[in-house]
Amino acid sequence: MNFRLRAASVIAKRRIFESCLSPGFYIAQAVGLLLSYLLISGFVGSIDSSGFNYMLHPLYELIGRSLAGAFGPTFLEKLFSEGPFQFVFYISFVPVFLYLSFSTVFHFGLEKKVGAIELLAYGPVDGTSYFLAFYIKDVVLTILYLLVLVLFLSAAALLNNLVLGPAFLYALVVIFFMALILYTISILASVLTDSGASAMALYIGIILLFLIVMMGSFTIASGYVRSFSSVLSWVINWVSPFFYWGLALSFIEAGNTLNYLLILLVMAALSGLFLFLSHLVIKMKGVRP
Repeated sequence: MNFRLRAASVIAKRRIFESCLSPGFYIAQAVGLLLSYLLISGFVGSIDSSGFNYMLHPLYELIGRSLAGAFGPTFLEKLFSEGPFQFVFYISFVPVFLYLSFSTVFHFGLEKKVGAIELLAYGPVDGTSYFLAFYIKDVVLTILYLLVLVLFLSAAALLNNLVLGPAFLYALVVIFFMALILYTISILASVLTDSGASAMALYIGIILLFLIVMMGSFTIASGYVRSFSSVLSWVINWVSPFFYWGLALSFIEAGNTLNYLLILLVMAALSGLFLFLSHLVIKMKGVRP
């Protein structure tokens, strides 16, 4: 175990260095911060004497109508009850998350297909330490971006006489744990397949499945369709990070901090489970494509 972790840390340092030299990481950050700026400025333009009115700004009119139509006006009121920062954080986090997870899936599949992993496996590296390096890289770069994003949003709040609010801080922690689960799922998709394209297709399919199940919980169905969808949702939600994200935020709304912390522990355990499954798969399949 010690040699595996040491090998993973050495490879991870190299991966982080390469990512910091790559323009893709900075482009993803720039897109996220630009979205933050546009959404915050739009929110400020949507405030009148009675408070937040999304009808005053064309961007927020589109966002408000879409969210209210999909989830109801109560959801919209809760989302913006402490200002725009919880919603802005979700949107601004997506570009960097997609860049990190997709690059991991693609590069792992590519290096597996060309035999780079097999070559290193003849030395002090095995498949597990190799995918752990990708995981460590994603976690470290995610933390760095979250620090940048929090500083940016704090400055924006100060300049616009707004506050981040406790809901934002709780959401930040939950999103980080949700990202950990999705990163481990990307690794599992990579070790299950033999190429970057197939791994990418599997990973995107899994994310879409989780999103469809989450969205389906808000739709109205009846009869056998409702019964089948309920059973399917119950099965999938056990491993869906989006389900635990919503559950954790609902506990915070209810003031139940203990259950919120328990959900975070469950999410951490689920990340460990996916890593363990990846270890078993790559141990059985090997590192050859």
